Order: sequence, then C-alpha cells, then structure tokens
Amino acid sequence: VTHDQYEALAMSDRIAVMFGGRIAQVASPKEIYQRPVNRQVADFLGGMNFVKAEIVEENGASLVLDTLGFGRVRTDKPKAFVRNGGAATLGIRPERLRVLWDNASAKFEVAGKVVERHYFGEITHLIVEIPGLEKPLSVTETNDFG
Repeated sequence: VTHDQYEALAMSDRIAVMFGGRIAQVASPKEIYQRPVNRQVADFLGGMNFVKAEIVEENGASLVLDTLGFGRVRTDKPKAFVRNGGAATLGIRPERLRVLWDNASAKFEVAGKVVERHYFGEITHLIVEIPGLEKPLSVTETNDFG
C-alpha cells in the first residue's frame, strides 16, 4: 500500500485506485495512466487537461468528438462508455501536447498564448491560454540539450 502515485506507477504490476474506501479502477499502471475510467482517476495520477466536447459520431470501438479549438478528434471509446446525450469531456495529458514554435504545423493545432513558463531541467512546464476554453492548458515539453 502506498499513497505515492509515482511509486505505485513504478513498482506495481496492478494498481487499485480508491476514493472514500471505494475502488474506482483496478488495472496495470500503464492502463490507469493512459486510460483512466473517470475524471477523478485521471486527475489523481498526474495532471490532465479537460476539454469540453460534443459526440458527433459513434462507430464501433471509436468516437468522433467535436472539440473547441481542436476541431474533430477520433478517439478510442472508453471501456465503460455509456452515452448520455452528446456532451463529453476529452482528457489530454500535458506531455501529449506541444507548443509549435517558428511556424511549425501539426494535424491538430489551436492558437494560444503562453502565459507561464517553468523550467525544471529535463522538462519545461508551460501554461497556455486558449480563447474559449474555461481553463488554460498545461503543456510539458522535454528540453533538448543539443
């Protein structure tokens, strides 16, 4: 038993995440980190950006979400998915986002303003305001030493 999330991720074959004495998810560290069953589990294990979305297509094992700023995004359908109307929330880990510098481009991009920058040696943590989003996005970049 540990209350240190990073220790649990590093040392465990399986993890049980509990809140208030109830098990929220039992899975491998990789699955819990990459595919948390709900927002509470996602927030518990590292930072997560949450973006409001609308479900526009449900096709077998995938969903197409219309997101503010990012446009339409296809994603795997969560295991315990139950459609409750068209509203959804897309969770994006900070290390899965990147800031494009010097006219670089990407498949999904949105204009924003870097409002905070924190250097931590091997990584830099950025806070990026996106017009229309409730909260700024958290972005973690790996620093290039070359």
